[in-house]
Amino acid sequence: MRRKSVGALLSALVFPGVGQYYLGRRTRALLFLAPAAVAGILYFNFALDQANTMADQLLSGKLAADPAAIEAQLASAPTPVSVTLAGIVFVVCYVGSIVEALIVKPGA
Repeated sequence: MRRKSVGALLSALVFPGVGQYYLGRRTRALLFLAPAAVAGILYFNFALDQANTMADQLLSGKLAADPAAIEAQLASAPTPVSVTLAGIVFVVCYVGSIVEALIVKPGA
């Protein structure tokens, strides 16, 4: 298997930027890894806060332990713009790191 293919697989299966690090492109690896990590942390924090709020409502009895009621509560909760942007940034870093590992010539 070619090194570029291994780099693309590492970026796809491990985390954005890992393939660039494997290929020796340390600066580019950081350009993919840092924003993806920040976006992932922001997205995870939002999901954790939402899960904690939902658990508190379930335990206090404000929300019925019915899957349909829980789904309706999740669907009605607004998603902040920052979380939406974090998702977009993560996807761009993910796809970009795979494409960059496959297309850019070594030493470039």
